[in-house]
Amino acid sequence: MRLLAVAVLVGLCAFASAVELVLNRHASRKLFVELQSLRDTQQQLDQEWGQLLLEQATWATHVRVEGIAREQLGMVTPAPRQVVELR
Repeated sequence: MRLLAVAVLVGLCAFASAVELVLNRHASRKLFVELQSLRDTQQQLDQEWGQLLLEQATWATHVRVEGIAREQLGMVTPAPRQVVELR
């Protein structure tokens, strides 16, 4: 009788261990899929960030800023006699 109880206990422990293994593997696979999704999102955001930096550099070129200053704001380069040098 005692041997049967030990065998049942060992069987239950083995079964519980197998169930725990299956649950852990499932959780691991689920986390891996989430990690891959987050890496894809990171790559897309990095690409978008690079494009935005390039666009910002394009919009901030000296020629463009000077053109807008002349056309939209009516600014002109001062004559040399209008320039005052401060020390």
